[in-house]
Amino acid sequence: MKKNIKRLNFLLVIGILLIIILNLFPCTASAVAQKTSSDISSINTSKYPGIKEKIETLKKIYPNWNFKVLYTGLDWNQVIASEYTGHGSAPKNLIEESNSYKGEWICSICGNKVYDSGNWKCASSKAIAYMMDPRASINPSDVFQFLELSYNNETGYSKSVVQQLVRGTFLDNSTYVDTIMNSCKQYNVNPYYIVARAIDEQGRGGSTLVKGNGYNGQYVGYYNVFNIGAYGANKDKVILNGLAKAKSYGWTSINSSLSEGIQIISKSYIGRGQNTLYLQKFDVDNSDGSLYSHQYMQNVMAAQTEGEILRKWFTNIGILNSTLTFIIPVYENMPSSAVVRPSTTSTNSSDYTSGNIEYVRVNANPSIRMRNEPAGSKVVGYLYYNDVVTRLEKATTKINGTYWDKVVNSNGQVGYVARCTYDGESQYKDYLISLSRVEPETTATPDNTTVKPAEITTNTGTKGDANGDGKITSSDYVLIKNHIMGTKLLDEASKRMADYNGDGKITSSDYVLIKNYIMNR
Repeated sequence: MKKNIKRLNFLLVIGILLIIILNLFPCTASAVAQKTSSDISSINTSKYPGIKEKIETLKKIYPNWNFKVLYTGLDWNQVIASEYTGHGSAPKNLIEESNSYKGEWICSICGNKVYDSGNWKCASSKAIAYMMDPRASINPSDVFQFLELSYNNETGYSKSVVQQLVRGTFLDNSTYVDTIMNSCKQYNVNPYYIVARAIDEQGRGGSTLVKGNGYNGQYVGYYNVFNIGAYGANKDKVILNGLAKAKSYGWTSINSSLSEGIQIISKSYIGRGQNTLYLQKFDVDNSDGSLYSHQYMQNVMAAQTEGEILRKWFTNIGILNSTLTFIIPVYENMPSSAVVRPSTTSTNSSDYTSGNIEYVRVNANPSIRMRNEPAGSKVVGYLYYNDVVTRLEKATTKINGTYWDKVVNSNGQVGYVARCTYDGESQYKDYLISLSRVEPETTATPDNTTVKPAEITTNTGTKGDANGDGKITSSDYVLIKNHIMGTKLLDEASKRMADYNGDGKITSSDYVLIKNYIMNR
């Protein structure tokens, strides 16, 4: 009897652990099979025009360079549509308007609306397409955004190269070089990239975060080489938050900050398959079962800009022709020729459609459900009133009394939404209004209507449900924690749900309340 009880208790513990693991790491089935190949000669030039030729041209200039092709299996138009989201709240891609980036670079949906500080505008679909088309960047100047960032044993990383990279910088120390070499091999990270990133973060001489002197008398003896957790509204908050993070990890030396920081970088991006600067900016690798959602920066130029830094470093120390590996992504149904650079002298007369893809404004107040399939029983997310979202497919036949359009929201979630009210409802209303329409197809009822159609939500969702999947799980408080720490910010719709205590801001109080709710239910 005692053996049976012990066995039951053991099985119960295992069951609970499995539930926790499944909540923390939800299994998302990958709908797209992806593969990486080193066989450049077999690239299908009719399906992927211009890719093979550009790679061969670079190989002639730099014979020691190696290339791989990532066959994403993703449709080109859907990729651009999925990146061209978040209008009005948190666009996935921003461009800092200047004389070099204006006109067709600026989104015609958001226009002159400024995001973040400075003069950051929503990037147009033309700008996104130009920056994402690999053919525009397979050249000596821009190709380093495709540099493989995971550790490649065939490359044979040289300690002497790392010593040259750190010479005259705050990392110019033999023990630091040893830590970089050993940690990068242990955690599967390209050491050349790590050096460039550390110096890019701190400057050649090193900032306050790597001096060990603390700041305003606080956090003396702590170091944060990669600025992990260093965020805030002003300089003081950035520095203090960064040093507080270093203290929480126990980083009392440059070496400890290097080693554990490399581990975090590996786990956060490279270990998830995002092993180039391009893939970290544009999440088109689905090794972790997700797409478009895990992108480290809104700046549409980020991958190219940081790649340029790497190229300059390699040029300055004379190792540009060393053995390096680049991973080039390709897409299905790519344009027959490379996307043309957006004009700065003309503006986008219409940025609302691309092939069969269309951009629509949500006319459901306060929100409308997204379902797993047309008339499906499972709610996979929500669209919120006045948001602009991407319609991937416009239904031509009704199912269960209404049209179900395929859409993608600002989180990259794909689902089906009722385009209008059901047959037989007392008042007709369009829920999705095409931005390219001059006049609505029908006269919509006022937004303050008292009618509660079947698909309209009666509130803005469930408080605490940050990922919009209809339930509160550990995945939600992980998202909220990441938002608070500044590693992955929530969009406006998700922030409304994450504000659990209703005080108008996202803080650790919301995180604790949600965590307690999960643990106590």
